Amino acid sequence: MAETTLKAAPPSARPRLLPRAIQASGSAGRDSLAIIALLLIVVTVHIQNPLLQFETQFGRAFRNASLQPVLALGLALVVGLLIHDMRAWRNGFTSFLGGVLAAYSAFIVLAVVFHWHALAVLVGLPVEAFEAQVRDDSLRPALETALSAALAFEALAIVSLVLLWSPWERLAIYRQAIQRNAPALLVAVIVLVAWEVLIVVLRIQEFFIPRPSRIFNTLIDIYPRLVTVSWNTFQNAIWGYIFGCGLGFLTGVASARFVGFSRALLPVAIALNSVPIIAFAPIINNWFGALNPASKMAIVAIMTYFPAMISTVRGLNSVTPLQLELMRSYAANPGQIFRKLRLPASLPFIFSALKVGTTASMIGAIVSEYFGGTTQGLGYRIREDAANFKYPDAWAAIIIASLLGILFYSLVSAVERRFMPWQHGLRDE
Repeated sequence: MAETTLKAAPPSARPRLLPRAIQASGSAGRDSLAIIALLLIVVTVHIQNPLLQFETQFGRAFRNASLQPVLALGLALVVGLLIHDMRAWRNGFTSFLGGVLAAYSAFIVLAVVFHWHALAVLVGLPVEAFEAQVRDDSLRPALETALSAALAFEALAIVSLVLLWSPWERLAIYRQAIQRNAPALLVAVIVLVAWEVLIVVLRIQEFFIPRPSRIFNTLIDIYPRLVTVSWNTFQNAIWGYIFGCGLGFLTGVASARFVGFSRALLPVAIALNSVPIIAFAPIINNWFGALNPASKMAIVAIMTYFPAMISTVRGLNSVTPLQLELMRSYAANPGQIFRKLRLPASLPFIFSALKVGTTASMIGAIVSEYFGGTTQGLGYRIREDAANFKYPDAWAAIIIASLLGILFYSLVSAVERRFMPWQHGLRDE
């Protein structure tokens, strides 16, 4: 569609089409960053004070020791990208708003990652008092004072974010996005309503399939437990994905450079990729040990390696002889041809494989847990809840797994948007 638009546009309009597409893509990325930053601000304020972290349901969902630094550093990264994208230094007022967001991010990073809590100094408590459940009631007044200060800081950060973001200035963009996605949203609503109504009208036993309202209520009740187990599964998916896609890219580069190596490896890759994951999982669990996270990462790496390798080879070989001849006419050496022609031409292929790998990695991590492993994983929880006829709990875990897959896919799409803004922009046009 984008190529057709470019060809059909009159010559006077073509120079302006691509910048407008890139601008639209950047606006969508800015909105995504702002929403993520808003969510992280709300989450991180709950992990810096024990009164929220241990005594509220939402805070208990994020008590995982390995998850908290990721959330804090993620907030700092997103705020930094947001300040850069919105050019927060362009005048005094926006510089102040950006400074507030940067100060809040620094406060959270120091408290969560470096275990230096600024409010501990203010209220005269040791840092350890902010990192454990409150068992001494004499500490509560000071902790409540610190909590009030942190909540006021959070509110100031949220206001600064909203003012810097200024979503009311992009209502037309949101309206267009709603119109584009209205059919999909309508279908989703119809399916959920029909699902709920048919179970009631036809008196289908919830033993077979629970109502969406029942699944939603169960999810609200048990999500603190699901956040912890889903993070354990997500870590296996991430590391396996990085290893599998990274090795696939390097092998693809070698295969594109040496044709004989490619011809020898490609049949093996296709054959191994056709083997069902349920056949690999028990064997690899036996090799590495069922309780060893490396077994889950290895399964994910196998599932993501071959799509990354094949797409890299296709992308690097997608350049035309005319393009190669033009580069050689400028006396470009093989390294320059790779950096300036082959690699940029392969990016759409590589990112397509990376996005496919996000869902494959989640499937591999969850399925691998079906065949043994820690009890603190999504796959284990789904299997056990289904075996014990806790079907609403199993469906709630499935929803969390789906949301993680969507989040992972969105993160890779955001990186793609950074590397190839014209790709998303022209697609939106």
